Amino acid sequence: MTSSRYVLIYLLVHLTLGVEWPQSCSPGQYFDPGLMVCQACPANSSMVPDADGFSCTCSPGSRRESPTRCLRCSSSEQLAADGGACVPRRCQKDAAGRVACRKCPADYIAVTKNWDGSPLREVQCVKCARGYRPQGHACVRCDACACARNHVPVRGSCVPKAYLTTRPKYEEKMMTANELLDVVKFEYLCTLGDVRACRRLGNACVRSFYPADRGGPCRLWTQPAHVPRPVGLPLLLLDLSSNNGKNLGEIQLSSNKVSLLLTTITHTSDGGMKLPERRIDSSCFLPKSILIGRDLSIDCKFNISDLEKLDVGHTLAPYISINGNYQPIPVAIRKPNGKIVQVGGEMILIKQKRAEWPSNKFRRYFLLANATFALNNITSTVYLRTFTVFLKVLREKTKSGGMTVSVSVEAQYASKSPLSTSVPVSFRVHCDLPPAGVLRGLEIWGGVFGAFLAVYAVIQWRGAVKRGALYISLLPIMTGCIADALYFAALFSSLHTAAAEAGAPGLPLSRGEEHTVAAFVYAAVSLKIVKVAWVNWKQCSCDIFLMDWSEYNPQTKVSPVLEKSSAWKAAMVAREWSLMQARRRVHPGFTVALTLILIHLTSPWQASLPPSAACRWALHSACWWAGYLLLAGARWLADRLMTSPAATLPRLCEGLGVSVLVFQEELYAHYVHGRNDDSPDARALSGPLSSCRVVCAPQFRCGSLVLFNLTLLSLTVYKQLSVSGPGYLGDNEARRALLSRFLAAFFERALDGMRWVGCERSLLERLLDVEVTSREAGATSVLLYDPQDNTASCFMMTWWGEEWCLVTLDAALLGVTLVSGGEPLLAGLVVLCAWQVSSRLRHWLGCRNVKKKTDVHFI
Repeated sequence: MTSSRYVLIYLLVHLTLGVEWPQSCSPGQYFDPGLMVCQACPANSSMVPDADGFSCTCSPGSRRESPTRCLRCSSSEQLAADGGACVPRRCQKDAAGRVACRKCPADYIAVTKNWDGSPLREVQCVKCARGYRPQGHACVRCDACACARNHVPVRGSCVPKAYLTTRPKYEEKMMTANELLDVVKFEYLCTLGDVRACRRLGNACVRSFYPADRGGPCRLWTQPAHVPRPVGLPLLLLDLSSNNGKNLGEIQLSSNKVSLLLTTITHTSDGGMKLPERRIDSSCFLPKSILIGRDLSIDCKFNISDLEKLDVGHTLAPYISINGNYQPIPVAIRKPNGKIVQVGGEMILIKQKRAEWPSNKFRRYFLLANATFALNNITSTVYLRTFTVFLKVLREKTKSGGMTVSVSVEAQYASKSPLSTSVPVSFRVHCDLPPAGVLRGLEIWGGVFGAFLAVYAVIQWRGAVKRGALYISLLPIMTGCIADALYFAALFSSLHTAAAEAGAPGLPLSRGEEHTVAAFVYAAVSLKIVKVAWVNWKQCSCDIFLMDWSEYNPQTKVSPVLEKSSAWKAAMVAREWSLMQARRRVHPGFTVALTLILIHLTSPWQASLPPSAACRWALHSACWWAGYLLLAGARWLADRLMTSPAATLPRLCEGLGVSVLVFQEELYAHYVHGRNDDSPDARALSGPLSSCRVVCAPQFRCGSLVLFNLTLLSLTVYKQLSVSGPGYLGDNEARRALLSRFLAAFFERALDGMRWVGCERSLLERLLDVEVTSREAGATSVLLYDPQDNTASCFMMTWWGEEWCLVTLDAALLGVTLVSGGEPLLAGLVVLCAWQVSSRLRHWLGCRNVKKKTDVHFI
């Protein structure tokens, strides 16, 4: 309530008085926080706005007379050091009447107060003693002002001449003269034991990209090992001996540890050390908590002035924070030219000796530096462009659920364009995860499924060739089996890994395993599309015949009305057959809906699974197959308790007296018996035999093709049928009627028990959908039937009989979308769209084939 009241009061003041802000104040005004307005300093009072802009203070060279008034000292006076009085200076007037006041020389200071604090009557100039120099109104000690005979002043310090002459010459020309003098001064003071000088020298070495020049800022680190090093020299490399032989940046974690805290320790430009302070948006800088096993990518954009405020000549050392303890992380430095500073990478030959770093595991990096080239005096700004953290995770073999994490860092720098005021900065995390056993599972499951399905493909191809198929049909048959092997090998391997990793460290799969599973799924859907396209092409180009038994029995035609009425029978049968072209045993829409429900119900369990796209795909695919099996079981139960949609066609054929014959291959057909006359001489096909498969004798198929193409007119069967025909009725009508009578004659003889054999298919034949048993040869055809199954086998030439091929394609499409990073809802939408497009295309092509092959037009 209090905060709301303050907000209301603020709004009322803003609306009534008009609120101003400090940024809106003009020069000479200060901001009054009480009134929220800009006020002008008192006129003619020698007062100006204070540095913070919230009050007025005396202008430079003025003393305060009262809280609201200041008096400016005249030109012949000087303001006292405490600002409380104006002290006269010694002045004299020349012949022209101009007044000239004395100024203190460069090595003097102006004294305006007595020892007791009272102002002097006149400003006095006092010279600083030897070893001191003026600074403001006081004399401060100056070491370089009192150098010994054999010493020279270097940036405020005395350095022996012998040290300068024996020191190696700087060759790289990457530093200005003042920067090099600072390096020489810090280096000499470091050898004397000045620890702060050693630290400042270390900062200069880091900010120069660890140069290997013996005359550069890193000379004390790259000199030979036998040369003693100063005691206060900071460590810029990670020492393996200090970690008992273990790799630095490597830690052991328990199974419940899922993140790491990476932080930095700042080494200040004056040789101090402190923890980092977040002054600006530091989402691209440390400290940061990193999830183990998750890659991360963050892009930021900073103003160069903000980076300058954050850097201020400091260097940063990354550490892993574990329970208040800090463990250093090795840093790799990549220069703006793309080269990385490494062992022996930046070498300079001096007196046939190499100056190089003994290791490439550095401790520090920096954010921003200005590099000035001594040759052309051009200054370029170098900044930290990309900060990459590499995590390598290994599983503990001796400790269940434990893991070892190795952490390393790479700092990549870039040069800023002189025209831009902002720079992009990126933070990356790359995780190298251990294998979770998916590849091994793929080897096992892939070997088992691959061997079994390859043998099945060869058997199926052999049976298809015996039925009259082309030898090239091995290609689509083999691609379908390989697709199933790839898909189920990836599915079972991912499910096994997800179950094994549940409740463990919760690491995702490695990048190689993720890519391998995705490749298996992509390959499976590609190969399955080839198989489905081949199946649809076969179904949409098969030969289909409609045999009207009323046309075969001329004695039944007693009037032209009956002859005219026989056309609608074939049209009704053709329409029913067309309705079953793209019908599925299990509706894909119901499968998708039930899958989404199961995924939602299992969502609480997904938290215990590894955060992996492959594991998520495996779980969602398991939900898909569970939903499909439930719906398939419900369909099977409904077909047993109620009427199956596949039973409509046999009943329609029987009621209309029209039989259907569909050729799957050259010597293999599916027959639906429709003869319903009451002739005492005929024997009806009943039970499973009425909807059977026909293994045709070669003479039968050749005779039918002769009749259909009006070729090979010398065949006996064609001559007999053509002589006994009713006469010439036109090309198309004569061919179709003649062929229908020929086929009807064959089944008429089959009903009489001549030149055909009825056989029951074995269990193995029903499972493999091939004929493995040798039956009657020669001119005898075989009618095959399945016991206790009245479903017409002709539906093998529709989607109803290719359910397995289609449902695996749906599952593969679902998997492709999930592996690509899509959500389950999007994956289900992709499956439904693919099903709708293919269903409409298949139905149109199927109807087109029926109209073309039967010459029956229906709506």
